Amino acid sequence: MGKAQVKKTLSLFAIAAISLILFACQNRPPAGQNLSGRIIVWHSWNSTETAVLEDVFKRFEEINPGVTIIRLALAPQDLLFRFRQSAQEGVGPDLLIGSDDWIQELVDARLIRPYISDGTVPVSALAQQAISYQGEWYGLPISLHPYALYYNKSQVEDSPARTLDDLLLQAAEGQRVAFVPRFEDAYWGIRTTGSNLFDPAGNLDLANSGLVPWLAWLTMAQNRPGIILNVDEASLQELFMEGRVAYFVAGPDKQALFESVMGEDAFGVATLPSGPSGTAGPLLPVEMMYLYEYSSPQQAVLARVLAEFLSNQQQGIRFMRDLARVPANPLITVDARIYPNVSGFSRQANTAVVLPNFWDKASLIAAGNRAYAAALSGALTPESAVCIFGQEVVAAQPAAADRVILPANCTLPAGSP
Repeated sequence: MGKAQVKKTLSLFAIAAISLILFACQNRPPAGQNLSGRIIVWHSWNSTETAVLEDVFKRFEEINPGVTIIRLALAPQDLLFRFRQSAQEGVGPDLLIGSDDWIQELVDARLIRPYISDGTVPVSALAQQAISYQGEWYGLPISLHPYALYYNKSQVEDSPARTLDDLLLQAAEGQRVAFVPRFEDAYWGIRTTGSNLFDPAGNLDLANSGLVPWLAWLTMAQNRPGIILNVDEASLQELFMEGRVAYFVAGPDKQALFESVMGEDAFGVATLPSGPSGTAGPLLPVEMMYLYEYSSPQQAVLARVLAEFLSNQQQGIRFMRDLARVPANPLITVDARIYPNVSGFSRQANTAVVLPNFWDKASLIAAGNRAYAAALSGALTPESAVCIFGQEVVAAQPAAADRVILPANCTLPAGSP
């Protein structure tokens, strides 16, 4: 073989090798190649939701007749445990639909792999924060779940309360208000009374955030007429469904229940009231699709393509129409005339807040719940409750000590990092 032929052969080999590397990195099939193989998907959707999801899976299989989707619905409380267990044994599902709260744990355990975006699926800036960890995207968002303000239309005849003062005034006039005063459920008011809890760099800024004045407002509001703050969420939603309260703060997952009990036209959804410092900023839970780290190359391709299919405009509209899910795809317009309640949640999502995935969310939320409980019970002043909250966050995550900005006159205990 001549030198020219050898060079040509080596060049072709190099091109092929580079193509394989790019293919492996992107997990995308070459143009024109038909998809084939089996893929395993786990989720925790209920029976009504699963019926819609099944139709979408069947549509994908019709478009790609060489593909078989093996799907398994698990109880919500079992999904993460079962995935962790199976994934560690090397037999996890190729695609997992679950909470964005799991990212840190699953990445640190090396059980999921990054999603390398090529622009095929648009992702909003807020959703990007939710799916990002250590500079990578881990999966794709499928729906958004911010808290907003449910209201009973028979009791709220004019426009729903737009400010905290409006809320207190209407409550005193008989349009009672109910919500759960815990960290996640009542996070929304922090920005109405000050800055966000996290600064742009993701630091926990307790010195400048609105947490102290928000806890002070809650402490005051719980003693005002018509305001019901209680951690028994089930009882509060019963009060709302029975028409005994006019307002209830909750997420979009309550819509189906309220429709079945009250009727579709009996309630509406509005954005949460603003305060002296600005708009409400509830947390933004995101349901997303994770890609298993140890899928075969063929199954990795199928998992990526299926995730992109589930997050496209057509499927997002289908989930919104049939399940009242708030679409994560920013190209989907939620028409308030057609989907008034979903529109309320969608508008609220625009001002929502994402907890940075750097933080240990479980310990952060637990410490936050203790701070809320201590302040509202009168056991601690809001200032002391927030100080202890910061100290507990550092104790639970010592490596983050330099990212916690404590309030004035609050210091870490001796011996802390």
